[in-house]
This record gives sequence, structure tokens and C-alpha cells, in this order.
Amino acid sequence: MSQLIFENNDFFSFETKFSYEKHENGLVKIDNPKDDNSFTLKFLAKGPEFDIVSLALEESTYINHITGKPFIRSSVLYKQLFKEVVVDINFPDQLDLDSIDVASADLNKINYNLVKIIMKEWLKKVI
Repeated sequence: MSQLIFENNDFFSFETKFSYEKHENGLVKIDNPKDDNSFTLKFLAKGPEFDIVSLALEESTYINHITGKPFIRSSVLYKQLFKEVVVDINFPDQLDLDSIDVASADLNKINYNLVKIIMKEWLKKVI
């Protein structure tokens, strides 16, 4: 379903699948791939670095004040890792979506489902 390609000393090329649906009002829905609606997304990202992953885990881990047990807020983890490791996102040509240069993009304006799909793939491949 996906592959990891070594680009250079700092970055890897990844591929993952997603579904895309554009509504009449102009809103775009990006979600997990479906059998009848699946596209391949390519993105460039850093490999795992202890400092980056450690900081993201630290930022996303909270202590339940009732039980005293730690838990990870996955949305915080995905967003933290996304802004630190993902460099570039390329959508398939048949979709009317522009590529995203993550360094100059506003993270709050990027669809969270897209962030989640990308980061799950990154975590599967590098950790």
C-alpha cells in the first residue's frame, strides 16, 4: 500500500492512500481511503530523530489527575510531529489541489484528517 524511498541524508519520500470528496459548497473532505475513492498522496519528511519524537511525546503526554496515569493526546502528537518532520505534500495531478510547502503553511488551516493520515503512515514506517 505504501513505500519508503530514501531521498538524501535528511529526507525520505513516502506514499499513502486517501479519499477525496469536494462538496458543492466548495468544501473538501479528506478521509481514509475507500475502495471506490482512493488516491495516492506523496510527501517528503525527515526520518526519526530522537529529539523530535521525544519533544512531541513530551508535548502530547498528560497525566490524568484522578488516576495518576499518563495518556497521549493523539491530535497533539500528530500536529507536533507534522510541523517538525513533514516538508512537502504533493497531491495527485487529477485532483484540483495545490502542493503544500509545510514550512510556510499555517498548520491550523491544513485538514486534520490529512495530518492524521500522513502521520500514521510516517509512524508506521519510521518508528
